Amino acid sequence: MRLPYQWLKEFVDLTLSPKEAAYLLTQLGLEVEAQEEIWESPVFEIKVTPQRGDCLCALGAARELAAALKLPLKTPAPQFTEAGAPITDSATVVIEAPDLCPRYSARLIRGVKLGLSPGWMRQRLEQCGVRPISNVVDVTNLVMLELNQPLHAFDADLLKPLPGGKLPAIIVRRARPGETIMSLDGEQRALTPEMLVIADGAGAVAIAGVMGGRNSEVHDGTVNVLLESAHFLPAGIRRTSKALGLSTEASYRFERRVDPLGTVAALDRAAELIVQLAGGEIAKGVLDAMPNPIVPPTLRLRTHRVNALLGTELSVEQMAEYLRRLEITVEIRGGDMEVTPPSFRGDLAIEEDYAEEVARLHGYDNIPSQMVSTGAAGGKLAPTLALEAEARKILLACGLDEALNFSLEGPEDMKLAGFPPDHPLSQAVILKNPKVEEHSRLRTSMIPTMLGLLTNNWRRGLREVRTFEVGRIYLPHAGEALADERLTVGIALMTGPHAPGWGKERIDFYALKGAVESLFDSLGLEGVAYAPVEHPSFAPGRAAQALLGDKVLAIMGEVRASVLAYHDLPKDTFLAEIDLESLLSMARKDAAYKPISRLPAIQRDLALLVPRNCPAEKVEAALRAQGGELLESLALFDLYEGKSLAAGYRSLAYALTFRAAERTLTETEIEELIANMEKALSALDVKIRR
Repeated sequence: MRLPYQWLKEFVDLTLSPKEAAYLLTQLGLEVEAQEEIWESPVFEIKVTPQRGDCLCALGAARELAAALKLPLKTPAPQFTEAGAPITDSATVVIEAPDLCPRYSARLIRGVKLGLSPGWMRQRLEQCGVRPISNVVDVTNLVMLELNQPLHAFDADLLKPLPGGKLPAIIVRRARPGETIMSLDGEQRALTPEMLVIADGAGAVAIAGVMGGRNSEVHDGTVNVLLESAHFLPAGIRRTSKALGLSTEASYRFERRVDPLGTVAALDRAAELIVQLAGGEIAKGVLDAMPNPIVPPTLRLRTHRVNALLGTELSVEQMAEYLRRLEITVEIRGGDMEVTPPSFRGDLAIEEDYAEEVARLHGYDNIPSQMVSTGAAGGKLAPTLALEAEARKILLACGLDEALNFSLEGPEDMKLAGFPPDHPLSQAVILKNPKVEEHSRLRTSMIPTMLGLLTNNWRRGLREVRTFEVGRIYLPHAGEALADERLTVGIALMTGPHAPGWGKERIDFYALKGAVESLFDSLGLEGVAYAPVEHPSFAPGRAAQALLGDKVLAIMGEVRASVLAYHDLPKDTFLAEIDLESLLSMARKDAAYKPISRLPAIQRDLALLVPRNCPAEKVEAALRAQGGELLESLALFDLYEGKSLAAGYRSLAYALTFRAAERTLTETEIEELIANMEKALSALDVKIRR
């Protein structure tokens, strides 16, 4: 907010220099970020926190200075004469949506003549960053900047009565389905029933709290002006502003709350100025619709609680004096107070709010420093965050680099990842007001995201990528307003057509599967099985899923050739997607200490002739079942498929390590274990190669 220093002096008799005033405002919570000379006068650039909407005006900032300096505040006292027929003979106001508009007030000024504003007004508006337009419109903007009450001027002769009525009508209602309005900026805007509009008997004439309509704006031929001054629900104005992508000086203030009891005072001030600058006469009376009384809440404020929060020893009288300077009503009852905020302070609701006001007026520099002792125990991460951090640490240890991506995608991303339009994951949540089309949907899978990451790196000359992302996907459910957010891990491996560097692990499907297995093993999952799966993004016969019981934990595979062609990626590209969210509810074993045996181990290698349709998982299960506790480790170290083998078979070679905890194993025991393994394998049509 830009505010001329000279304007502040019209409300408070300041003897401070501009620099001193800027410092004091900053100490009070209205941070002066910059100061510049405009029209040879100092102008402050003030940052106002969201809950202090009452300070978005000259009077609000002056009120803070007056309270801090114990000076009287000079508020505007409009002086004017009403004449002619009462306003009730010329217009009516009806509020049909009191939940969105608690109060709507209006005044009528007849016989105005639009023209240029005087130099002092144009200069002041320009100092505040507002473009002068005409005397009537400039008055509404000036009063908004002065009193924080946005106003709107209608051409009263353009307002239509209700069907069967005689008087021009103002109806405050929700927009009707399919209703549109051309706003003052010349844009045709589609409205929805969640939006509040100001309408006459024919249709919408303004988007409430945001912008007026072309069909009722004042112009050079305007004679009679109907002034609007209202209090709108902040949340409703914010929703409308965001949905339309339209932010104005008025919506900025309404979103932060304006004084519900200040509507008529702003009308009176504007009417006074319009008559001075544009002529005309003010109709008798005010249209003031307020379906329900607006009463600020009263609170019991405990003195000891305020002192405990601030670390002070202030008396109840001192606190009451500070609060009264801020126009807060205070009644001392015993050692405590009953406090009622002024109507313009909607941010004062709990004891902590009032304690902050006491601190501001007492001065933060006057609060002594002291050590704070607490019996609170140390905190810990929530289960979801702890799992996320643990997964990130494990994957980094696997040699992968972490990536951060947008959780948004474009309308074609799923198609380019191989998903057909009727696939459930292609039905994404679509943003109502996306900044760009490429980020218009919430992602339902990590696969398009990781493909995009690989494409960007490949095009920039990076020929080997080993990366992961821990993020969320959003799965919509029919009939439900919110999508299901799933904590998910995406892994991407890619290498160009060259041999890996010295000592580097080869990038292939098994490197990808190894990273997934390392994650599950390190997280303490037992019994994870792997099975083939068909997936639209992966090549046929080159994809697998990780299962724990009937729960799918992950999918992984070599990217399909058609998807690679879309993204111009090399053949050796592999992706995995892991549902980390599902692990939260699964039992995981805790790491346990196991002493290293001092006894020697016996190692054996077994080369097995295995049918192609027999999964290696079944072979390993049979070996482990027969090896029992004596089989310390089992590792596949070779896979051979060649003409020397019988048709339909392949060779798998395993390294077996046997060890007993309390004794040295004999050769006879090992031979017996190998014989039992051979017998169990024969049931799978697996033979030991001699």
